[in-house]
This record gives sequence, structure tokens and C-alpha cells, in this order.
Amino acid sequence: MIHKHTMLEADMISRRYRCAGKGQVYAVNNLSLKIHTGECHGIVGESGCGKSTLMRMLAGMETPSSGQILYKGEPVALQMKRKRNEIQMIFQNSMNAVNQYATAEENIGEPLRNFTHMNKVERRQQTAALIKQVGLSAADLLKYPAQFSGGQLQRICIARALIPRPKLLITDESTSMLDKDGEDEVLDVLHRLKRERKVSILSVVHDIDFSVARWDRIAVLFGGRIVEDLPFGRFLEEAAHPYSRRLIESSLFFSEK
Repeated sequence: MIHKHTMLEADMISRRYRCAGKGQVYAVNNLSLKIHTGECHGIVGESGCGKSTLMRMLAGMETPSSGQILYKGEPVALQMKRKRNEIQMIFQNSMNAVNQYATAEENIGEPLRNFTHMNKVERRQQTAALIKQVGLSAADLLKYPAQFSGGQLQRICIARALIPRPKLLITDESTSMLDKDGEDEVLDVLHRLKRERKVSILSVVHDIDFSVARWDRIAVLFGGRIVEDLPFGRFLEEAAHPYSRRLIESSLFFSEK
């Protein structure tokens, strides 16, 4: 039975692909995971471990080959038409996620043009409020993507994702292409939104860095399976899988503990 505070649950999900000469290959294999309301749940895993496939399934962009994904206790497949906007993704490459020939106002306001009956003045007011919420100014609405730093552009993507008032933000290595200042900017915005808007966050990265200090739980994905899933405060002492221990040993964050 699903826990009353569980927002999103993967219940023994697998995703198989046909591969020439190899038959079927598992990207994700019998994986179970629970994301709780109000938490920032981090997932760490090396390249090729199934992170991106898992994220696409949790966001409803791909269907598991077996098992099921529940959102607020009901199968995602039944809820996507009614509640598809409640789960939003922030992708790794912000430049590829926006229209480079459109202003920030046009990029943020695209969902408003497509899915609401707001007029131009109303859309401008909404986009101005959102861009301020992610720490930028109304004057930035007139700029084009190439005029922003990496951290600023990622915040533009966050502002656009906020339009449907999501309950869960999935960030797929959203700070991996940024410098330290840009990373801090984006993390500050995300965790302020978690606090102020009560948004849950699922953050996916390929190694353990200083961003883990903001997580409530750490899950380790290895070979398409979750091999560790612990509260942040217990991870350093209780993580037992050999890959988890290697992550800890190579982490600058935990080396300072």
C-alpha cells in the first residue's frame, strides 16, 4: 500500500530496448523508488546506469516495459491527461531547451500562449512575476538566450517550468554544465521554490558534489537498479554498496566531513 506522504512511486519498473546483435538490453531493471512530498530526493549514478531512462519514465515521457509508476497513489498512465503539468523537467543543456531566436519573455511565456486564453498584457505580467521569482529582473525579459550566462539561462528554464504550478520538479544534471557561481544560483532558486511553493524535487547527478548538502535523501543507481536509498544524514555511515563507497571516497564534500 502506498504511503500517505508518497508523491511518486516506481514499483518494480523495468525498461527494455532491442539492441542489434544483443537481443534485449535492460536500461532499468526491477527498480523501486519513492519520492515523498516536500522532499529533495537526489539520485546519483555513473553514465550509462539508466538515469535518463528512469527520469523519462517518471515524467511520463516513456512507458515501463514492466512494473508501474504511481502518482499520488494512481497509475501515471491514467493521470497524465488530467495532471500531466504537475511534473516538470529541467534538462541539462539549457541552450538546447529554449528557442535561441526568441526572447526570454517569449520562451517563458510559450506555455501561456499555447494553453491559456491570456492576452499579451496578461502574459507579460505573468512572465515578469516569474522571472523575478527566479532572481532575474523584468528588463531581462527582452534579452535573447545568448545574452545570458549558463546559470541565468537555466533559471529562465525554471521560470518556464513553473507556469503550470508543478508539484514535482525533476532536474536532470541541471547544474553539471555550469561553473560554481552558476550552480549556486540555480540551487538557491530550486530550494527557495521548495520552501516557498512546497515543490518536491528529484535531482539527478553523476557524482556526489556539494549540492548533496541540500538533499533530504540520496539514492544510488547502479546497473539499472537502486542499490542504496538513505536519508542524507545517514548516508556517509550507512551506505554499504561498493559503488556507493567509491562515490563517497571520491567526493570532495564527504572528504571534508
